[in-house]
Amino acid sequence: MFVVVDPRTIRENAWCIWCKSVSRNRHIARCVLRAFSQYRLRCIRDLALVEHLSVYNMSATGCLAEIWGQRSQITYSEYFDGCESGEYRDGVLCQNVEGLSFADESFDLVISEDVFEHVRDYHRGLAEIRRVLKPGGYHIFSVPLGFTHPTLARFAIKGGQEVPVLPVEHHGDPVRGQIRVFTSFGYDLFDQLSAMGFEVSLEISRYDDERRYGTFHSCTFVTRKQ
Repeated sequence: MFVVVDPRTIRENAWCIWCKSVSRNRHIARCVLRAFSQYRLRCIRDLALVEHLSVYNMSATGCLAEIWGQRSQITYSEYFDGCESGEYRDGVLCQNVEGLSFADESFDLVISEDVFEHVRDYHRGLAEIRRVLKPGGYHIFSVPLGFTHPTLARFAIKGGQEVPVLPVEHHGDPVRGQIRVFTSFGYDLFDQLSAMGFEVSLEISRYDDERRYGTFHSCTFVTRKQ
């Protein structure tokens, strides 16, 4: 059963009364299950039972962290200002995706939900994701995506200062309250990912899944390291 707080932003506000997930969380889960269909997983909870799969979830909070819990093969992190990658703050691992502390080819799956629009240099971040993925590993992620414009940088460096070139925008964040948006992604993201060595597909929420799982108005990138 889903509770819709605001139908205008249903991607973020169709809450499951049981697991507290929203639409984009459930769509990520559906895409993960399809990508790893060879394991015949009944639900996203079962992924944590596949002990040889190494997973990096770029959030230490939220429904996936709650569902999977603490497992040796699953790594969670957050970004904290003034905290280096690999350090801990209040028991939570800190990672800056522009310079991850993990070894090359560490993970079979990396998950990020609405993260990369908040990364200053998202090219470096995506290159780091590719570095830490095993060959054939998946980065399954969501970002707000515009289909009518190319990717737009919202800030530029002028005179050594970070200057807004588009209206300043912030999104809510469970750890920091508010977080700045540096990039508005557009239709050219597909080509950028392909040029970096990813196989790319974009999964759009299907009508049957919307009815059954409440994956309303969701789109998820499923990228695989070639």
